[in-house]
Amino acid sequence: MSDGESSTPSPRKRPTYGLPGPAPSGPAPGQGPRSGSDAPGSGNSWGASSPSAGPFDRDGGDPGAPDGSAPRTGPLPPQPPQPERPTKRRGLWPLIIGLVLLVIVGPVATVGGIVWSVGSIVADTDEGPAVIEGGTGEIDVAANEMVIVYVPAEDAANARCTAEGSDAVTSVPTSGRTRFGDGTEYEQVLGVVATEDTAVTISCTGTDAPAYLGPYSLLGMAGPLLIGPIIGVLAGLAGLVLVIVGIVLLVRTRRG
Repeated sequence: MSDGESSTPSPRKRPTYGLPGPAPSGPAPGQGPRSGSDAPGSGNSWGASSPSAGPFDRDGGDPGAPDGSAPRTGPLPPQPPQPERPTKRRGLWPLIIGLVLLVIVGPVATVGGIVWSVGSIVADTDEGPAVIEGGTGEIDVAANEMVIVYVPAEDAANARCTAEGSDAVTSVPTSGRTRFGDGTEYEQVLGVVATEDTAVTISCTGTDAPAYLGPYSLLGMAGPLLIGPIIGVLAGLAGLVLVIVGIVLLVRTRRG
């Protein structure tokens, strides 16, 4: 062995097996000095506190939590009760509309038709009837018109009245007591209808002061008298059906 050679053999290098090399002793070019746990010698050379180290930090906290607390692995805490969604009460509007039709519209239409029919008679009642002097008088009546003959209430038991004219004249017995605007009371004894323009002669016995109201249009009186009750009946039936439908829908909503 020569003098230029060492008598001690050089040590072999230990295999690293993929372990990281020693951390540099200084900052990389262009970077400032490391601080905190990233500085050399802080015992954290593996970068455990770095955000890239994993989804959780070294304390086991949840980075997604605002306070860095540990992840929630147990059951969720009890949630506050949510307000119940109001249940839509089906059938309420059909029930309301049906009651309005049944209780209000139907009776009003019926009574309104009657009042409309006799409206002209009511107006003449306030003024009083036209008195036939001497018990006999002639009245001009147009086609499809009628007059109502009255006698004083005190003569009604003995009075008899007739109507004469062409074949277009028809007499209809009537009854009913009426108090006129001047305070006098009269009794209905006769209704006279003409189907064409004609002159009608009214003759009464047993009284000296018969009277009459009219003439009135049959269409103007019979039309509202028929239309009003018909509308009232139809409105009542429709209201009854809607009430039944509304009740059924409300019951189903409560059960559901």
